[in-house]
Amino acid sequence: MKLLKEQTIADSFIDLSMYNEVEMFPDRFESSDVILSRDGHVMYVVFDNMYNIGVICTSLGRSFNCTDELLEWPQSSLKNKKSSFEGIAYNPRSETYFVVQEAIPTDNKKIFQANVFEISINQKDSVPVRIIESCLINHDFDTQNKGFEGLEFVLHQKSKKSYLLALCEANQCNHKSTTDNNGRVVVLEKTKSTSKSTCVWQPVGTFDLPSSVHFDDYSAISIYHQPSYKLPTHVAVTSQENSQVWIGTIEEINKAPFFQFSSLNKDTVYNLPRTTEMASECQIKYCNIEGVTWRGKNQLILVSDKAKTDQDIHCIEKDQSLHYLGLPKHLTD
Repeated sequence: MKLLKEQTIADSFIDLSMYNEVEMFPDRFESSDVILSRDGHVMYVVFDNMYNIGVICTSLGRSFNCTDELLEWPQSSLKNKKSSFEGIAYNPRSETYFVVQEAIPTDNKKIFQANVFEISINQKDSVPVRIIESCLINHDFDTQNKGFEGLEFVLHQKSKKSYLLALCEANQCNHKSTTDNNGRVVVLEKTKSTSKSTCVWQPVGTFDLPSSVHFDDYSAISIYHQPSYKLPTHVAVTSQENSQVWIGTIEEINKAPFFQFSSLNKDTVYNLPRTTEMASECQIKYCNIEGVTWRGKNQLILVSDKAKTDQDIHCIEKDQSLHYLGLPKHLTD
């Protein structure tokens, strides 16, 4: 994959503190996912260390007077709290967004469940982020930091139903798994709230990445949305540990789990750019990739989390940033 350009997340917001647009300017931007608006004007970025939503304008958006913003979450009690946000997806039917929390505590200290916020985003509104609904996912994890790492919204053309696809971070959706080729997606359907019960996202099935994809973890998923939103279409899944991207296809089927992945005819696991300082050794430098979104048919935009203190200097140089990468031209022809 070819690097086209990149920028730190902070570069978009560094001037905000000068104009008191946020009371306390964050000292870090642990970006966990990104999505490009359908008009291509802005990218929305979520962070696992805070509830703010980042609005970063594209070059196209700037030509329409778009401005970068760090939007505050409407619940002021959560300000300066860790959000555990790990994915964001767009619902074209309602023009709203879904944001997933990886795994949060439940009444049972040994069980954690992910939570999905449905929100509206309108930068012109006096309250630019509004919560429409908050619903737990009825899927148990036994640890808080190995839950769902990516989210997508899909329409099933035949049934006319909509679903969320939640990407598990661990192989087999189990942090104790010792395999490296069991990437898994959980298909979710919402049960609406009633006078007697709250809303919940119910799993209706799971489907796996091809077994030829050997990843130690899974950090993000993005579907290339054609104007008609029809399937099959291309899909990208990233691995933070391997610093790689798998490109395949997703299509719908008529019975649960209603969707499936398939490989393209070519080798479609791609390394993110490596260091080239030593001819005999190529090292990973994109060590913290957490989010991905398509930009046209042959480009991806990725976001990276904050580097760990024990990581290599190359990792630190690439953390908390946006990365624009080009795919081989033949890949999605």
